[in-house]
Amino acid sequence: MSHLEGKAYSSQDCLSNSLADLEDAVIGVEASHYLQTLIDRPPTHEPLLAALGGDPMTFKSHIENELKQWRDNKMKPLFVFDGQTNVGRDEISLRKAKAALLQTQRAWDLYADNSPDEAVKAFGSSVQLAYLESLETPYIDGIMGSQELLLYDINDCVLLPPSASDWESKKIVGISKSEIIKKLNVTPEVLADALLMVGTSFLPPFPPLQDRGIIVEQPFTIKDAANLLRTSEKSVTTTCTAFNDILQVQDPNWLDKYRKAKMIIKHAGTVHESGVLQIRDYDHLTSDNVDYLGLQLPAELYYYLSKALIGPRFMNGFILLESLVLPTLDGVASDEYKRLVTRSLVPLKEQAAALIVSRIHRAFNYKDINLKFWFDDGVKETLVPRNALDNNKKAETWGVRDTDMKAVEKSLGISPGSLSFAILSLQQKDFAQKTIAKGKVAELKSESEVVSNVLWRLLHLRGYINDKHELTNWGKALATTLKAISSAVKAHNDIHHLQEAAFLAFELLQFDQLNSRNRHTELIGGPLRGGEKDKESCILIGRTACLLKLRHQNVGYTGPLSKNLLAFHSIIKAVRETDRDLVEAVAASLFLNNHASRKRDDYGKIGRDLPFAADVDIALGIAVKTYLDDFVKVDISPEERSKDKKNYINKFLPHSVNFIEDLDVAFNFFDAVHAGVKTIGDDIGDADKKAWDDAKAWLASIMND
Repeated sequence: MSHLEGKAYSSQDCLSNSLADLEDAVIGVEASHYLQTLIDRPPTHEPLLAALGGDPMTFKSHIENELKQWRDNKMKPLFVFDGQTNVGRDEISLRKAKAALLQTQRAWDLYADNSPDEAVKAFGSSVQLAYLESLETPYIDGIMGSQELLLYDINDCVLLPPSASDWESKKIVGISKSEIIKKLNVTPEVLADALLMVGTSFLPPFPPLQDRGIIVEQPFTIKDAANLLRTSEKSVTTTCTAFNDILQVQDPNWLDKYRKAKMIIKHAGTVHESGVLQIRDYDHLTSDNVDYLGLQLPAELYYYLSKALIGPRFMNGFILLESLVLPTLDGVASDEYKRLVTRSLVPLKEQAAALIVSRIHRAFNYKDINLKFWFDDGVKETLVPRNALDNNKKAETWGVRDTDMKAVEKSLGISPGSLSFAILSLQQKDFAQKTIAKGKVAELKSESEVVSNVLWRLLHLRGYINDKHELTNWGKALATTLKAISSAVKAHNDIHHLQEAAFLAFELLQFDQLNSRNRHTELIGGPLRGGEKDKESCILIGRTACLLKLRHQNVGYTGPLSKNLLAFHSIIKAVRETDRDLVEAVAASLFLNNHASRKRDDYGKIGRDLPFAADVDIALGIAVKTYLDDFVKVDISPEERSKDKKNYINKFLPHSVNFIEDLDVAFNFFDAVHAGVKTIGDDIGDADKKAWDDAKAWLASIMND
């Protein structure tokens, strides 16, 4: 439950039953609420998560434990994930993110002072669960999730995600819609209005509820909302009139937002048993439905979303003709960050949009998408997809078959479907020419064919490959780095995300972001040791290491922090997400254009095997920076250095799996990127190339290499 929303129930309202009563039951689970609850409360909660970025370090093990609890209690969860957005959801996401930033900043101030089965819903998960529960065919026996489920036609009870103590005591807790109606002494219609007034994922709370002059006891509850309705003829419109002075100051459009929210619920979209998308109560859909549902995309795109080939993020821009850049974890909007998100990444977003609009309704060719930014309401940029339509021709020249890849696979010793294969294969004699499609590409069948051609198309669009399917200067530089890290990739099964890190390093270099400039000495956690050149070298090596994954035990992180590197993580994250949107658009266009066979059951695996899905935290970057800045001693013997590393681990990273090995991987990765940088030529300025050379020499000198 967000602190921006009021609760519809108290602990006294919860009903408790034995887990044994649900033996062999299939429970539909609102996945986003379930996972957020898991993250927010012990023992899964990790206090330092917002300081590291990425996913919780213990998350995988806790999810595995949760699924084991379901199995041990002979219950089966059907997880339903959120899909496309609707009107109002971005506003609520922005409000929550900004509120979270205030809490995060307080935490940083204190730190400075003290030095299974799943389904992806094409629309919202709540309405889909309500639909599944209503079917005559018994797909699910109950639903679990947030109080938002009470807004829909459900059988009655909403189960709450079990806590650790619930599993231990073999109890399950739920809330009853009929009991809440009875306790409040209201009609179902009034309950629905009260639920909307306390706030949802697409409607902010009714502002007077947050006014201590009106509601003394905070946080407010659904009882407070119901009481306000009673004083105003049980009408939300009348209630708004009564409190018009507050609304005009705090949210003058709240009543209009409420009316749209009512229509969203009434006409919510669901995926039916047959897989067909359908709008509820379609016969009474109003002519202004675009204002509350957004534009509707082709059913084929929703199908790819439901099969997890793609995610909802890049689709949402078409639905609302608006894309919101949400706040960073650090809350820092540096000049280089703002330049990146308002200018550098815009062409990539246009490329992604162009790949899709060319295959959907012609009207979308003439639609622009407005970009909005969390750091300044007055800054707006516009995506014009039709300006990038020529790029589609590049993508359509790739249709390489398994038969052509097998000989190269044997020669390289690398499997198709990886970034390394996509780049290094083009250095094989005569192979580049063979990859140029002779006619219309059609019926790519195997997963390796699909993923490989998606990667080649991505690399072509990003300028690593030219129209002759040969490597450009940037492509050759990336190839140099990928060759240098190949042994580490094989040795550790790429657990450090080395291949993606190499690609992202050169993306950041192209965007003038991966350098030793803009050190932001005002942010804690930057280098402090030595002169300015030493600090520049240390920050460059630390930033490069932020691209890699630290291996860590399944316990919460307890090591050092760095707001300085967290700000750089925001830059990495912006690039990674934009590249992920582009690679998903490439994959979707492959199928929309019938370049690949649509009759398949591996859409989800293809989506998972495409790069840039994982949000890598900065733990290794912090560890490398801290080690170099605080712990390294010059001119000591190898034995003493080994002892120092162990002392560092005991002091700062007691729960790391093998930091000494990870440190070597990070240093070798820096050397590999440096080797690539040296081949680029004039595409990188002399000052930046010298900074890389200086950092390489500095690292060698302090490590006695």
